[in-house]
Amino acid sequence: MFTTDPIIALVNASADRKARAEKALRYYADRQSDETLRLITRRWSDPTAFRVFTLNVVKKVINKRANLYRIAPRRTFSGMDQAAGEAIYRALNADVVLKRASRLTKLLKTTALQVQWKGTAPALAVITPNILDVVADDPENPARIIVTHTGAKATDTEYSDWTVTGYTRRDHRGHPIRVPGNPGRVNPYGVLPFVPLFDTLPDDEFFLPGGDDLITTQEAINIALANLWRSVELQAHGQAWATGLPAGEALNVGPDRAITLPENGRFGYATPNAPIRDMLEAIQFAMRQLAATNDLSADVFDLDRSSESGAAKHVEQIDLREARQDDIALWRTYEARLWEVIKRVVNTHAPGTIPEGATLAVDFAEMQENLSETERLTNARTKVDLGVWSPVDVLRSENPDGFGTREEAFAELLRRKAETDALCPNTANNGIAA
Repeated sequence: MFTTDPIIALVNASADRKARAEKALRYYADRQSDETLRLITRRWSDPTAFRVFTLNVVKKVINKRANLYRIAPRRTFSGMDQAAGEAIYRALNADVVLKRASRLTKLLKTTALQVQWKGTAPALAVITPNILDVVADDPENPARIIVTHTGAKATDTEYSDWTVTGYTRRDHRGHPIRVPGNPGRVNPYGVLPFVPLFDTLPDDEFFLPGGDDLITTQEAINIALANLWRSVELQAHGQAWATGLPAGEALNVGPDRAITLPENGRFGYATPNAPIRDMLEAIQFAMRQLAATNDLSADVFDLDRSSESGAAKHVEQIDLREARQDDIALWRTYEARLWEVIKRVVNTHAPGTIPEGATLAVDFAEMQENLSETERLTNARTKVDLGVWSPVDVLRSENPDGFGTREEAFAELLRRKAETDALCPNTANNGIAA
C-alpha cells in the first residue's frame, strides 16, 4: 500500500495557499497578461480578438505602502565596534534585502527572512509563502520550517527541513539526502535561522489572510483595459452604409474616391456608440477606491495631481503615517530578532566575531514631505541652527546612498571644506561655522 511521506503530505496540503501567493507574486512582477487572457477566455469564444495590456496597480500600491526602508535606517551597535557591525550589514546587503522583504510582506501578509552562510560570509534571503511551510503553535515562534526548492522537473524538487535541533535535506519523495559535513542531520545553530515577518501582529495563524482586494481590482482593471482597447479599435471610426444598391454589392470608399449611387440612393456613416468615456471613468474609480482603501492619497496614480493642494495631500497622508507607525513597531522587533539570528549564525561559523552581549538599536528615517528644494534646504538650515542637525546630517539627507555612515559624510565635508579654502582663501572664515 502506497503511503505518502508526512513531509510531502504537509507540503501538498498547502497547494492552494501557495498558488494564491504565486499569483500575487506574478502580478507584482508585471506578469499578468496570461492570467488576463485566461479570464477573457472564460467569457468569449475568440479571445484573440482582444488586445491584452495591463497597468500594474498592485506594484504601485505595495511600493507606496511599504515605505519603511525607502531611506535606509540608522543602526547603532552597543557592546561592539560600530564600524564592524555596519560592515556585517553591508556584507548582508541588508538594506536592499529588507526593503524587498517589507514590500513582499505587505503584498503577501506573511514572509520570512533566512540567515544563511555562504562560503566565508553570511547572506540574507527572503522566503515567500509560495515555497514555505510551517508547523507552529505560536506563529512568532515556529517549531518547524520547510522550504521548497523547486526544480526544473518534479523529480528535481528538494526540501530543506529545519527544526531547532535538526536540519534535513529531502528529495521529492521526502527521503533524506546526505549533506556533506553534516552526517547527523544536525542544526548547528540551536535556533531556527529564520525570522518570521507579518504585515500585522498575528493571532493564531502563521499565514495571515488579506490582500484579495488588490488582486481582484487589478484583474477588473486589466479586463476593462482590454475591453476599452477593443472598443477603440472597433468603433473609433464610423461604419459606412448605403441604400439603393443591389444586395451584397460593396462600395470601395475612401477620401480619394467618388461614390456613385443610383437614383434615390443614400450614403453615410453610422456614428459609433462606444461607451469609452464611461469605461475610463470606471477604471479611474476602481483605481481611486483601491488607493483610498490602502491609506493612500487619491493622486497616487497621477490621474489628476493638480486637483489637490499641498495641504489636502498632507491631510490625506495622515492615514498612511498612522499605518507607518504600526509598521515601525513591528519591524523594530523584526530587526532585533534578525540581529540575534545573525549573531548566532556568524559566531557558529566564525567564533568570536560578534560579542554575545552586543545589541542593536534601529532608528527608521522620518517620512519625507513633498517639499520644493528651497523648502527642503530652509528646513535643513533651521535644524542646523537649532542644533538638531549638524552639516553631516544635511549631507546624508541629501545623498543617503552616497554616505552610508556618519564617518564617511564627515570626511567628505572636511574634504570639501579644504577644497573650498584652497580655492577661495579669502572666504574661508565666512561659512556657517564662523
